[in-house]
Amino acid sequence: MSRIITHAEIAQIPDGEVLYLEEGTELTPLARERAAARRIELRRGAAGAPPDPSELLEAARRVLERLGPISPEAVERVVAEVVATLGGSHAAAKPNELPPSVDYCASYLTAERNRARRRAVLTASGRNQKGIVAHLTTVIAEFGGDILDISQTLVGDYFTMLVIVDIAELVTTFELFKDAVTKTAHERGVQAILLHEDLVSSMHRV
Repeated sequence: MSRIITHAEIAQIPDGEVLYLEEGTELTPLARERAAARRIELRRGAAGAPPDPSELLEAARRVLERLGPISPEAVERVVAEVVATLGGSHAAAKPNELPPSVDYCASYLTAERNRARRRAVLTASGRNQKGIVAHLTTVIAEFGGDILDISQTLVGDYFTMLVIVDIAELVTTFELFKDAVTKTAHERGVQAILLHEDLVSSMHRV
């Protein structure tokens, strides 16, 4: 499952800094907008990763060609010295090579639990009517929720909607947030259920 970065995480990064995105990491539209507004540069790859030797080789070749004829061996020596100076290795590192001192299984489980505690799942269904999606998304935003994903299916005059909500920055308790969302839905004749993702995960394990 891809990791999703929301505006809540972007808020913790100083203006003008660089955010390194691991493979498979995605940003919500609001997070990307906040990053652009605060001049936070988005880069793919691990922070502090050594440059690709092949890219260095090509860059060195272009520079050295301007200085006159030079042998390929000299170019290789220049690249090797630059890579070594930057703390890298001319040989490509093994992918996913991890320090033996870290229990990555436990770390992964902890990260997954923390991530799950920050999300909720909203399902709503009823007769289709103009503005129902706008009303529900508005109340979510008013209480500090951030929509990570949303889908809607129409069958005849009826609809079903599924919304994944980031609840990390709620301005109230989850229970009050849940009451506000379900009340808004019921006032418009729509049945809505808001569940914490921890509860959803537990139900799937049963």
